[in-house]
Amino acid sequence: MGLEFYEELKALVGQEGSRLVAVDEVCKPMIRHWCEAMQDGNPLYTDEEYARKSKYGSIIAPPTMLLTWTMPPLWPPREQPPHPFEQFLEKLDKAGFYGILITNVAQKYHRPLFPGDHITFTYKVTDVSPEKKTSLGNGHFVTTTFIFTNQKGETVGTQSLTVLKYRIGP
Repeated sequence: MGLEFYEELKALVGQEGSRLVAVDEVCKPMIRHWCEAMQDGNPLYTDEEYARKSKYGSIIAPPTMLLTWTMPPLWPPREQPPHPFEQFLEKLDKAGFYGILITNVAQKYHRPLFPGDHITFTYKVTDVSPEKKTSLGNGHFVTTTFIFTNQKGETVGTQSLTVLKYRIGP
Protein backbone atom coordinates (compact mmCIF):
# COMPACT_ATOMS: atom_id res chain seq x y z
CA MET A 1 0.00 0.00 0.00
CA GLY A 2 1.38 3.32 -0.89
CA LEU A 3 0.94 6.22 -3.20
CA GLU A 4 -0.98 4.20 -5.80
CA PHE A 5 -3.57 3.07 -3.21
CA TYR A 6 -3.89 6.62 -1.90
CA GLU A 7 -4.49 7.86 -5.46
CA GLU A 8 -7.30 5.26 -5.83
CA LEU A 9 -8.89 6.61 -2.65
CA LYS A 10 -8.53 10.23 -3.76
CA ALA A 11 -10.30 9.39 -7.02
CA LEU A 12 -13.46 8.60 -4.99
CA VAL A 13 -13.46 11.96 -3.18
CA GLY A 14 -16.35 14.18 -4.26
CA GLN A 15 -18.64 11.41 -5.49
CA GLU A 16 -22.11 12.00 -4.12
CA GLY A 17 -24.50 9.19 -3.33
CA SER A 18 -28.15 9.04 -4.27
CA ARG A 19 -30.67 11.05 -2.28
CA LEU A 20 -32.20 9.10 0.59
CA VAL A 21 -35.65 9.87 1.97
CA ALA A 22 -36.44 9.68 5.68
CA VAL A 23 -39.03 7.03 6.52
CA ASP A 24 -40.91 9.27 8.97
CA GLU A 25 -41.77 12.93 8.87
CA VAL A 26 -40.82 15.28 11.70
CA CYS A 27 -43.49 14.80 14.36
CA LYS A 28 -44.40 15.96 17.85
CA PRO A 29 -44.37 12.51 19.52
CA MET A 30 -40.75 11.84 18.45
CA ILE A 31 -39.77 15.36 19.54
CA ARG A 32 -41.36 14.72 22.94
CA HIS A 33 -39.60 11.35 23.31
CA TRP A 34 -36.26 12.96 22.44
CA CYS A 35 -36.80 15.78 24.94
CA GLU A 36 -37.73 13.27 27.65
CA ALA A 37 -34.68 11.11 26.96
CA MET A 38 -32.33 14.12 26.82
CA GLN A 39 -34.13 15.91 29.66
CA ASP A 40 -34.37 18.99 27.45
CA GLY A 41 -37.03 21.32 28.82
CA ASN A 42 -36.87 23.98 26.07
CA PRO A 43 -40.53 25.04 25.67
CA LEU A 44 -40.03 25.66 21.93
CA TYR A 45 -39.99 21.89 21.51
CA THR A 46 -43.03 20.80 23.53
CA ASP A 47 -45.14 23.75 24.76
CA GLU A 48 -47.67 24.60 22.02
CA GLU A 49 -48.73 27.92 23.53
CA TYR A 50 -45.19 29.13 24.15
CA ALA A 51 -44.00 28.03 20.71
CA ARG A 52 -46.98 29.68 18.97
CA LYS A 53 -45.93 33.06 20.47
CA SER A 54 -42.31 32.58 19.38
CA LYS A 55 -40.76 33.82 16.13
CA TYR A 56 -41.33 30.30 14.73
CA GLY A 57 -45.09 30.31 15.30
CA SER A 58 -45.16 26.64 16.27
CA ILE A 59 -43.23 23.84 17.87
CA ILE A 60 -39.86 23.09 16.28
CA ALA A 61 -37.64 20.03 16.59
CA PRO A 62 -34.39 20.25 18.56
CA PRO A 63 -31.66 20.86 15.96
CA THR A 64 -29.63 17.99 17.40
CA MET A 65 -32.34 15.59 16.17
CA LEU A 66 -31.31 16.24 12.56
CA LEU A 67 -29.69 12.85 12.03
CA THR A 68 -32.52 11.10 13.90
CA TRP A 69 -35.04 11.76 11.16
CA THR A 70 -32.91 10.06 8.52
CA MET A 71 -31.85 6.92 10.38
CA PRO A 72 -33.15 3.77 8.67
CA PRO A 73 -35.43 1.49 10.69
CA LEU A 74 -33.71 -1.24 12.67
CA TRP A 75 -36.36 -3.73 11.58
CA PRO A 76 -37.30 -5.01 9.15
CA PRO A 77 -33.98 -4.62 7.35
CA ARG A 78 -34.18 -2.44 4.24
CA GLU A 79 -31.78 -2.45 1.39
CA GLN A 80 -30.10 0.89 0.83
CA PRO A 81 -28.39 1.94 -2.40
CA PRO A 82 -24.59 1.80 -2.19
CA HIS A 83 -22.93 5.03 -1.15
CA PRO A 84 -19.44 6.34 -1.81
CA PHE A 85 -18.60 6.26 1.93
CA GLU A 86 -19.43 2.55 2.11
CA GLN A 87 -17.30 1.96 -0.98
CA PHE A 88 -14.45 3.80 0.75
CA LEU A 89 -14.81 1.64 3.85
CA GLU A 90 -14.91 -1.58 1.81
CA LYS A 91 -11.81 -0.58 -0.15
CA LEU A 92 -9.97 0.17 3.10
CA ASP A 93 -11.17 -3.09 4.68
CA LYS A 94 -9.89 -5.09 1.70
CA ALA A 95 -6.52 -3.35 2.11
CA GLY A 96 -6.32 -4.44 5.77
CA PHE A 97 -7.56 -1.27 7.47
CA TYR A 98 -10.17 -3.01 9.65
CA GLY A 99 -10.18 -0.72 12.69
CA ILE A 100 -12.50 2.27 12.69
CA LEU A 101 -12.79 5.19 15.06
CA ILE A 102 -14.88 8.36 14.72
CA THR A 103 -12.50 11.25 15.34
CA ASN A 104 -14.68 14.28 14.65
CA VAL A 105 -18.32 15.22 14.11
CA ALA A 106 -19.57 18.73 13.40
CA GLN A 107 -23.11 19.81 12.59
CA LYS A 108 -24.44 23.10 11.21
CA TYR A 109 -28.10 24.02 11.44
CA HIS A 110 -29.44 26.29 8.69
CA ARG A 111 -33.17 26.38 9.40
CA PRO A 112 -35.54 24.86 11.97
CA LEU A 113 -37.47 21.66 11.43
CA PHE A 114 -41.23 21.79 11.95
CA PRO A 115 -43.70 18.96 12.53
CA GLY A 116 -44.76 17.75 9.09
CA ASP A 117 -41.37 18.41 7.46
CA HIS A 118 -40.00 15.49 5.48
CA ILE A 119 -36.23 15.22 5.37
CA THR A 120 -34.00 13.84 2.64
CA PHE A 121 -30.25 13.65 2.63
CA THR A 122 -27.25 12.73 0.61
CA TYR A 123 -23.62 12.43 1.48
CA LYS A 124 -20.26 12.32 -0.14
CA VAL A 125 -16.68 11.69 0.83
CA THR A 126 -15.04 15.11 0.95
CA ASP A 127 -11.49 14.29 2.05
CA VAL A 128 -9.04 11.46 2.64
CA SER A 129 -5.60 11.73 4.16
CA PRO A 130 -2.46 9.97 3.05
CA GLU A 131 -1.60 7.02 5.29
CA LYS A 132 -0.66 8.33 8.74
CA LYS A 133 1.00 6.69 11.71
CA THR A 134 -1.23 6.89 14.81
CA SER A 135 -1.05 5.32 18.26
CA LEU A 136 -3.76 2.86 17.15
CA GLY A 137 -1.94 1.91 13.96
CA ASN A 138 -1.32 3.25 10.49
CA GLY A 139 -4.42 4.49 8.76
CA HIS A 140 -6.34 7.00 6.70
CA PHE A 141 -8.64 9.75 7.95
CA VAL A 142 -11.79 9.87 5.83
CA THR A 143 -14.23 12.80 6.01
CA THR A 144 -17.80 12.67 4.74
CA THR A 145 -20.33 15.47 4.49
CA PHE A 146 -24.06 14.89 4.89
CA ILE A 147 -26.46 17.45 3.39
CA PHE A 148 -30.00 17.45 4.81
CA THR A 149 -32.91 19.12 2.98
CA ASN A 150 -36.61 19.51 3.66
CA GLN A 151 -39.52 18.84 1.31
CA LYS A 152 -39.07 22.33 -0.20
CA GLY A 153 -35.51 21.51 -1.21
CA GLU A 154 -34.09 23.90 1.40
CA THR A 155 -30.90 22.88 3.15
CA VAL A 156 -31.80 22.47 6.82
CA GLY A 157 -28.38 21.31 8.00
CA THR A 158 -25.08 19.65 7.28
CA GLN A 159 -22.90 17.21 9.15
CA SER A 160 -19.22 16.52 8.72
CA LEU A 161 -17.96 13.16 10.01
CA THR A 162 -14.32 12.08 10.10
CA VAL A 163 -13.25 8.51 10.82
CA LEU A 164 -9.86 6.90 11.12
CA LYS A 165 -9.64 3.55 9.30
CA TYR A 166 -6.51 1.85 10.62
CA ARG A 167 -4.57 -1.39 10.62
CA ILE A 168 -5.03 -3.34 13.84
CA GLY A 169 -1.93 -4.77 15.48
CA PRO A 170 1.76 -4.54 14.69
